[in-house]
Amino acid sequence: MWGFRFNTACLAGLFHTLRGDGHSGRSPGRWGWRGPLRRVFQRLDTSPGQEKVFVQAADDVAASFGKLRGELEATRTAVARALRGEHFDAGALRELTERQEAQLADLREVLRTSLARIHEALDPRQRDDLADLIEHGPGMGYAGPHAFHRCGHGGRGGPHPRA
Repeated sequence: MWGFRFNTACLAGLFHTLRGDGHSGRSPGRWGWRGPLRRVFQRLDTSPGQEKVFVQAADDVAASFGKLRGELEATRTAVARALRGEHFDAGALRELTERQEAQLADLREVLRTSLARIHEALDPRQRDDLADLIEHGPGMGYAGPHAFHRCGHGGRGGPHPRA
């Protein structure tokens, strides 16, 4: 169960990172919070319609993730209340985990539908390039999505078959 939660949190973090949170300490610049998405758009050579799908998906995931993040203070309060009493209050923690499970289920559904919309909006090459970016991370640089494999990295022992 923790693995599923961790994977959900990682996907949400990906969308949150791509969307940006506006608190990086830097000025928003020309693209504001869409700066990280702009780099993805450039790498994938997306159309304006495809970009709208990405932005809407990022907004939806960020809103759902924000609701879950808002539970952090409630979690601390419930744990403190459970420990503070004469007897351990398991009921307070049960309520808390039930609420969190419902919010996680909502986040998982938003992630599923958002990723499905992105998948549908992209062509096969773009889907493949986005999958490579997600799998290997943004450190692949601007040399292109397949530069990682052309260097002989990635466990394939040679150039990428698509390169």
